[in-house]
This record gives sequence, C-alpha cells and structure tokens, in this order.
Amino acid sequence: MERAMDEAIVDKVAARLLARLAGRPIDTGRREVFVVFTGAVSGFAAGREAVGRLVRSHHTLTVLMTPSAKHIFGEGPLRQVGAAAIVDLQPWTDVSDFTRRADLVLVPTLTMNTAARLALGLMDSPATTLVLGALLAGKSVLAVRDGADPAGKRGEALGAVPEGSPALWALLADRLATLESFGVRLTSKADFLFTLEQMLITPPGLGPSGPSAAPTRPASPPRAADGLPSIVTASDLMDYAPGTALRLGPGHRLTPQAADLAVKLRLKLDRA
Repeated sequence: MERAMDEAIVDKVAARLLARLAGRPIDTGRREVFVVFTGAVSGFAAGREAVGRLVRSHHTLTVLMTPSAKHIFGEGPLRQVGAAAIVDLQPWTDVSDFTRRADLVLVPTLTMNTAARLALGLMDSPATTLVLGALLAGKSVLAVRDGADPAGKRGEALGAVPEGSPALWALLADRLATLESFGVRLTSKADFLFTLEQMLITPPGLGPSGPSAAPTRPASPPRAADGLPSIVTASDLMDYAPGTALRLGPGHRLTPQAADLAVKLRLKLDRA
C-alpha cells in the first residue's frame, strides 16, 4: 500500500511539472469518473489501482462491471480498495444519466470484442453505449489497449503473429486506430495511471497531452550531479526539466520513487 501511494504521489507531481513546463493550464477541480470493467484480464491490476487512487482523492467515482467482468473478477478486489458504488451492467441498464454526468470514462480492461463493437459504433450494450455516448457528449475517455491489441497481451495469449493472418492482424489494429480517431485516448497498462493523473488536471474541453507533447529542447551535455546526495530521492529530481541529461557519480543511488520520476520526466541518466 505504501509503495502504491508513493507511486501515486510521483505521478501527480510529474503530471503537474510537465503541464507547467509545457505552458498548459491546470484544473484540479472535482471530476465525476466512471470506471468500466469488461472481460479482459490485462489491465485489471492498473484499473484496480486507479480505483484505489480515485477513492483516496476528492473525485466522485462510480465503478461499472459487465457480466463477464463480474464473473471473472467479482466485486471483492475492488471493494478491498474502497469502491463503494459498483453497478452491474445488465442488458437493460440505462446509462444515459451516467453519460451526462461523466467528466471522464476509464476502460482499463478493453477487450477485442468490445473494441470491435465500439469501432463499428454499436450501442448494443450498456458498456458501449456509455463509452460512445460520452464521446458524442465531448467527454474524455481513457482505455488500456493491451487486451485488445494483437501485438499486446491478448495477442500474446493467442500466440498471434503478424504473418499468421496479415489481413486479420491489420483489421484488429485498424479498429484501435478507429477508436483513437473517435477521441478515445489509448495507452498501455504501464502508462495508464500516469496518463490518468494527466487527464485529471486537464481542464474540461481541452485534449489531454502525454509526455511526448512536452516541449522539446536541444540536446545538451550531461549536467554534473555534484549537488545531489548519494541517495537520490524523488524530491531531489523535481527541479530538473524533462529531458535533462544528468551525469551521476559511482556513489549515487536512486530510490525507487526517484527512478520512477526520472522515467516520467525522461531524464537521461549517465552513470560515470
């Protein structure tokens, strides 16, 4: 738990630093967030951690589970991290009120099946209706791609290779590209939580910007890290601009939180 909270703090700090350095406005107001769990296993751990973070925040959270997600995961793991409002998405569930209220919709366990139906614009289930309705209403949607990507964990589980059926591989990849064209922000499960922190401080109506959108700087020689203590913490790195090249001496050691922040800020660490 302590490790997860440390990572959450690092993500929050890095998201704000990148936004300020890029000159983007920051809005830390309350958001109403809906987290939709479908049947993909890949992304569940990140989704569960997102639920825990939102429970500990000032945001309003509602968790929604499809029948397959309820069967595979159950409510227990989400109740354990504090989820109180959990809605079972039955075929007759009306999600129109959720769509109107939502500021942000998260889909951490996107499946190939759900991605296909979304790409076709099918509002044939409460889950797809909520996601597509949110997009039509100009709301933000963030999804993990791993469980729906032939090159991701689901494809790996199936033993998929591009040469197995090039046309089918291209079709599955194109569906994800279609979702992005609709306005869905797709990310890997590894980047999901950091991207969530970025979207939570993005003013409504503004498109979220990832780390790659931070202003580019010309390459510069590595800076000596003489001023850093031998045990480098996250707070020691907060004043460095993204992309900074930093020369570390043989006696420097980074704490896990400092190492996470260095990755988020894309610091180039050169060890002497």
